[in-house]
Amino acid sequence: MLTMISITAPIFLLILVGFLAARGGIIPRESLPGMSSFVLYLALPVLIFHKLTQMDIGQVVDSDYLLVYGASGILSFFTVFLISRLITRNSISYAGLKGMGGAMPNSVFIGFPVALQYFGSPPTQALVMSLMIENIVLFPIALAFMETRDDQGADLKQLVTTVALRLIKNPVIISIISGVVVSLTGIRMPQFVDSAMQILSGSAAPVALIIIGASLAGAKVTASIKEISLISVCKLLLQPVIALLLVIFVLPDMDDTLKKAVVIFAASPMLSVYPILGSKYGHQVFCSGVLLITTTLAFFSVTLMLSLLSLI
Repeated sequence: MLTMISITAPIFLLILVGFLAARGGIIPRESLPGMSSFVLYLALPVLIFHKLTQMDIGQVVDSDYLLVYGASGILSFFTVFLISRLITRNSISYAGLKGMGGAMPNSVFIGFPVALQYFGSPPTQALVMSLMIENIVLFPIALAFMETRDDQGADLKQLVTTVALRLIKNPVIISIISGVVVSLTGIRMPQFVDSAMQILSGSAAPVALIIIGASLAGAKVTASIKEISLISVCKLLLQPVIALLLVIFVLPDMDDTLKKAVVIFAASPMLSVYPILGSKYGHQVFCSGVLLITTTLAFFSVTLMLSLLSLI
């Protein structure tokens, strides 16, 4: 257990540093959008592109990994959604928003740094496949319910347009496609370009963690204990446990590294833009509070899930 804590402690220490820096005024809240853009539009895409150009593209996509990651996310989503609808009687849109919180991992800002610490090298293959499932499967499912009004239903045309535009403009998706193309064509980057990409990509994880902490500095908790418990338990425990059980009992022949990676990414708390997405539906304060509590609890749950990787 102490070994697992030594892996997660630096991750959450940087989150704490970001939190304290924002509280102390060292990092103005106005700078967070720019810092986030740096990670999402520069550092992370460069990291993915650089690693993909050095990989055998035929080995990038693993169907077992996609199945496990997708199944764990979908089951976690519908667990939160159905409980919210059938027991607490939330609207379809609100239940969908809560379901997203219980199923969409923060693979970029937390899953990737934790996996990087655990494996000692960038888990690019797992990150790419995780982002594919999140953007092509989990987000459209959640958005379909979030855009549905109990009295009117969902606008299918608008939903398809929204998802398509998100994919086309997503810098991560663009970096994946361009990295695959460059790898297939056999193009090699000049040495100075390769070195520059290594330097830039190395900043993705630490800056992302500082951003997480800083974004939590102004969060207020307004959600009830029942709501927080439902979303946190499903996101932090149910989803990674489902992934763990699948790789142990259903897909035992899956690559050991990918087995561990899929559990780590599934164990991450919800995506950091959860409050931003919730603001469109009038629940920004609720989402900020849930994000704060869940991210804090993630220190213990992620440490626990890392210790359970010995079962694989």
